[in-house]
Amino acid sequence: MPDIPFQTIGLIGKYGDPGVADTLKILGNHLKARQRRVLLDANSAELLPEHGLETAERSAIGTRCHLAIIVGGDGTMLNAARSLAEFDVPLLGINLGRLGFLADVSREHMTQSLDTILSGNYRSEDRLMLQVCIEREGQRVGEADALNDIVVHKWEVARMIELETFIDGNFVNTHRSDGLIVATPT
Repeated sequence: MPDIPFQTIGLIGKYGDPGVADTLKILGNHLKARQRRVLLDANSAELLPEHGLETAERSAIGTRCHLAIIVGGDGTMLNAARSLAEFDVPLLGINLGRLGFLADVSREHMTQSLDTILSGNYRSEDRLMLQVCIEREGQRVGEADALNDIVVHKWEVARMIELETFIDGNFVNTHRSDGLIVATPT
């Protein structure tokens, strides 16, 4: 049997948005008709009763899928990228939002675009990601991954904070400011 690109595909919809259900159903049926195994994100499955798809937690999508299709907007794409970062699974965004900088495939063209990709005609693009660790008085108080940017600030408005910045464990500087924004080229 020839190697089939993206044999197992995860579907992730915008959290808590019932408006993604129809799109998820269309995608699930389209992929099954093309002999692909489909794993529907467990949170998304709640939006789609009687979906007939195998459900999986986000980590299982990361470990078992060759591609994850994200249905929503750029915020949904950023959330999925953060949760799947450690698994290095390629992401494809179906835009149901307004801008679509990251989730740039329109709902109107999603099945045609998907067929093109499934036939092996696509170009992947690697993106830089950030990892941040917040320490206060030697204690780790938070950490996160980000595709777009990381913002560090105090909750109170217009309060100065002192930040020591390290990159890859190397000290960069100490500065006082309202906050700090670190952004990737994305």
